[in-house]
Amino acid sequence: MDRVLSFSSYHKLNEAEEVNKSASAAEQIVDLFFQAYGSLVTKIGDYKDAISDLLEVAEEKEADKKGEIMDSILRKVVSKIDPTYKEIGGDITQAGKQIKEVYATLLDTEEGKKSLEEINKAIYRKIIEKQKGLETSSKELKPNEEKVEKDNNSFDANYSDSDYIFEKNTFVDERNALISKIKPFYAESVQQAKNAVSANLKSKSVETAKSLKTMYDLLSDETKWESMKRRTRKEELERINSEMDKLNSDMNDVRKSELLKIGIDKKVSDGISGIIELINSAIGKISEIDSKKIEDEKLVKTDGKEEEAKKEEDKKEEAKPELIASGNVDKKNLTKKGPNLEKIKAFQEKYNTLFPNDNIKADGLYGKNTETSIVKVAKMIGGLIGEDLAKATEDGKKLTPELQSAINKFDSNKDKIKELISK
Repeated sequence: MDRVLSFSSYHKLNEAEEVNKSASAAEQIVDLFFQAYGSLVTKIGDYKDAISDLLEVAEEKEADKKGEIMDSILRKVVSKIDPTYKEIGGDITQAGKQIKEVYATLLDTEEGKKSLEEINKAIYRKIIEKQKGLETSSKELKPNEEKVEKDNNSFDANYSDSDYIFEKNTFVDERNALISKIKPFYAESVQQAKNAVSANLKSKSVETAKSLKTMYDLLSDETKWESMKRRTRKEELERINSEMDKLNSDMNDVRKSELLKIGIDKKVSDGISGIIELINSAIGKISEIDSKKIEDEKLVKTDGKEEEAKKEEDKKEEAKPELIASGNVDKKNLTKKGPNLEKIKAFQEKYNTLFPNDNIKADGLYGKNTETSIVKVAKMIGGLIGEDLAKATEDGKKLTPELQSAINKFDSNKDKIKELISK
């Protein structure tokens, strides 16, 4: 049976009288524990113990042991993180130590000594909120699916030497890594928006949750990433990573300011501020490492042609085909000074390469012969890839972007295609 907190117990807690200042401080400490924990647990990989870790804190009956448990859990997570992030371990380990010490200081205050039951209830309530938040964010913020292998019967099948030139690297792994970072932060923000100790913190939490959801919506939109240029994709990843770092920092600034308003014991308040500084430092370092990983990312392909692939993709992106109308429709495409002269000529030359026994004049003028050749190419390529490319050409009157892209890809693979057809 799964270990989950009792919702009936949770409702009873909510019916209890309003928590005191010490209980509010305990909630703030748990928030910071969760923030430190969430910043690192996403760097472990497929980590399965998140809910169990939270429950370990919640289910401890003795209030004075909860600080030790939070410290122990953070040290465990630090020991499991990806080696790339090992330098962050020091900040988080120190934050865990301070969480334990500040929590002990809280319990040692006069009010803390009188409020052990309230503190236990507040932490229990806070943990169930976070449990629910994690479950909700996991359902709402799903990772992008990896691209599946090509169908062996598809147009590009068996072109192992050149496939990579035609596929856009949309940084699925890097986007999923950012989504993993968003999940615990989003869960925390949504939970705080519902149960914040002040109107100011509530407002900031709502604003942060909306920003994180917008980031996720972009990261999960494959169509948008395919439409971006390579440099734009990298810039977007770096922007999101940097903005997430700032959102964390801004949220913690609000937390610090709210501590003073709540009227928490100064020693406890100062200790919490120290924890915030350590967590901000860790999150900043994580952001720097993630940015560097994005910057260093290259296409990994077996033939060592990464630069060629990048140049090819950039070249394609910078010169996306546009629809060109026949000179019989648009007169300027029948003149030597027409704006599409070179593009029309390029098509005519490729047509002549594909049909050497049926050459047309490659002069860049779009007349009747070119219209006929467009229909012929569209039917031939369309038949191979299972698409009706000819219909959109309107009997050759339109050299469509789709046909231009298809013939460019076809021309680049013509030797392989001849081998395939001849088998």
